[in-house]
Amino acid sequence: MFPYAKLKDLQELLGLENKKDAEIFLVRLTGWIKKNGATKTSLIKGITLIYKQLHKHQEVKKEEIKKIKLTGIKNKILLKYATEILELHKQGLGARKISNVLYELHKAKISHSTIHRFLKKVLENG
Repeated sequence: MFPYAKLKDLQELLGLENKKDAEIFLVRLTGWIKKNGATKTSLIKGITLIYKQLHKHQEVKKEEIKKIKLTGIKNKILLKYATEILELHKQGLGARKISNVLYELHKAKISHSTIHRFLKKVLENG
């Protein structure tokens, strides 16, 4: 559909991770031009909007990939609250405080040592 060499150059210039994101950028820009015209201000708005959205989407993908790497964990309660545990840890709480918060909010009994091992495993891989 697009020339591969030029697409690779565009990908590197925009700082996108893969060729598919560069293709998405071009398709969305084409749609923007058809809808809003090809004036200088319209192009500036369209390119910046699409660029920001693609980079935000890439950051969300990276976070999801980090959260998905939960293989080998058998504790169902731990899997259920894994994202919340990571968020609480980002806020600066330790394993004991996280255990207490989960019990207070959800009546979920997870020992602090289990949470500590989980955080250690996830942060080593991340």
